[in-house]
Amino acid sequence: MILLGIDPGLNMTGYGLIDYKARHTQFIAAGVIKNSRLKSFPDKLHYLYREIEDVINRYKPELVVIEETYSNRNPRTSLLLGHARGVLMVAVCNKNIPVAEYASRYVKKALTGNGAASKEQVRYMVLKILNIDKLPMEMDTSDALAIALTHCHHMKFQSLQSVTNKGKN
Repeated sequence: MILLGIDPGLNMTGYGLIDYKARHTQFIAAGVIKNSRLKSFPDKLHYLYREIEDVINRYKPELVVIEETYSNRNPRTSLLLGHARGVLMVAVCNKNIPVAEYASRYVKKALTGNGAASKEQVRYMVLKILNIDKLPMEMDTSDALAIALTHCHHMKFQSLQSVTNKGKN
């Protein structure tokens, strides 16, 4: 199953793709969608839509995992992030791809054991889990892969739970 993880942002959106199999998870690709700060707000949203649509068309993910909006100190920043997430989710839903969402703290805890882990700690674990040497410099790529990996862990846990529950019947 090909999963697309998305770390949404208005000016920089990270994405990461992995191929999940029950016994092996493999890195496919990662990158960022960079928006020009000179573009108007509607143009930024349109650009995000087109670029994530290109990623979807190129890699054909079967599931998209996106980070939930966190409550920012600045309400305007949270609102702008919400718009970006909405556009990204519409692009995904227009392709009839299921979407899962996880909070940032949950992702950090799932990968590092610490919900307050630094971006560097998350990046380190992503590299180790996927057995790769490096990623593009932007932390948004490792965050996007971390979101996808979190869903893999969730699916493995659900699978183990169903096996355990069948044994009890």
